[in-house]
Amino acid sequence: MERVVAITVTYNRTKTLERCLLSLLSQSRKPDTIIIVDNNSSIAEKERLKMFAGNLDNVHIFWLKENLGGAGGFEYGMNECRKLFNPDWYWLMDDDAYPRKDCLEKLLESADGLFNIGYLAPLIYGIDLNEYQWYHHKLIRGRTYQNLPLTIQYEKLADISHIDANAFVGPLISAKAVERVGVADGSMFIYGDDTEYTFRITRQLEGYLVKKAIIDHQDPPIVNNSRDRKSWWKDYYCWRNQYYMVREFQNNILVKNLAYLELTLNLIAVLAAALIKPKYRGAHLLRSYLVIRSIVDGLLNRRGKALDPVKYRQYIEKNQRRYL
Repeated sequence: MERVVAITVTYNRTKTLERCLLSLLSQSRKPDTIIIVDNNSSIAEKERLKMFAGNLDNVHIFWLKENLGGAGGFEYGMNECRKLFNPDWYWLMDDDAYPRKDCLEKLLESADGLFNIGYLAPLIYGIDLNEYQWYHHKLIRGRTYQNLPLTIQYEKLADISHIDANAFVGPLISAKAVERVGVADGSMFIYGDDTEYTFRITRQLEGYLVKKAIIDHQDPPIVNNSRDRKSWWKDYYCWRNQYYMVREFQNNILVKNLAYLELTLNLIAVLAAALIKPKYRGAHLLRSYLVIRSIVDGLLNRRGKALDPVKYRQYIEKNQRRYL
């Protein structure tokens, strides 16, 4: 029987992680092994995880000494998985994803008759807004490699569909893909690493979306229809890592430079909005700094944890009269 190893990365979200683990352990076709990569969570969260999963035979927990981001966590987990278990399939998922009981079974069943499988992705259902998260099943288009949803209508979705990229919310990555293109790129730290990796795979193999396999997923919180200022660091990584997509995948120098120009002009528009829009009142300079830094770091190919989320939030809290 083919060996399947599930890999999830967590950071201070033991509550959702426990639900994720229960979903994995309740599968009709259980994964052979479960790997948890803890991104240096708080002491209390680590203790809770040890109490819940520390004695489970098929669960292996890796405790990182620093937060490497989701990208670094998946890179570490996949490397350890490959070294220790050399599985036929790597099942990647966020710690707030909950595969339905027959999700893995349906994914594996769909492999029959498919060719050159890079990965098999389940359909993602957002459980807070009660609608499918179509934006996670991606077509990649244009010289700046923009993400477009495969569809926005369930009725128009075929049983099996080709996709260019997918979120790390349940894709079942084949051993062939790992041998061919390697593992997730930890240098992206967070945001875009799932798109980069799954798109890297589909440039050589096939990515399939399986309609009958479903995984439930938390929806991102919305604060007054705008992201909380304490979370603006996420925007920095989204912007910076888009330059990396162009650098990695575009071989034509002229088109690559045009893509850099297009990305930069788009961000200059974001910068202008940061300087004048009332919703940024009190934080115009902070927002502008993040935009400018993302442009500079993107163009200079600065990787890794260039902006520490913990230090950023501490700065915001210290200056909360201005920013909150």
